[in-house]
Amino acid sequence: MPPLFDEIVHKALASDVRRNILLSISEKEKYLTEISKDINKKPQTVDFHLNLLEEIGIVESSLKDGKKYYFLKDKRILDFLRDRKPIPANLRPKPPHEIMLEAWEDIKERLDRIEKKIDELSK
Repeated sequence: MPPLFDEIVHKALASDVRRNILLSISEKEKYLTEISKDINKKPQTVDFHLNLLEEIGIVESSLKDGKKYYFLKDKRILDFLRDRKPIPANLRPKPPHEIMLEAWEDIKERLDRIEKKIDELSK
């Protein structure tokens, strides 16, 4: 697989919900309610993740008998899932507390620079 494809897949599969969706539709195409029942998630949650997977081109959909069915666009994704390739740390979503700590550190650095400039001006 090309490196860019790997990177996109890593990002898409950072969520267990999206992994489970892909496994659910790996055997045959399914509609939203079937997938929701398969992975034991609310239809709204599944719909959100399906839209993301469809937007990046891993999943496609088609209307049949008034229902929107989802299927894998590229079966290579199954190899990726079966190989259980680890998701690199830089592509994993950060927990909220880490995001807040990074933001706080950034604010502290900026305030320190401002304070230093004020001290220099007041001399």
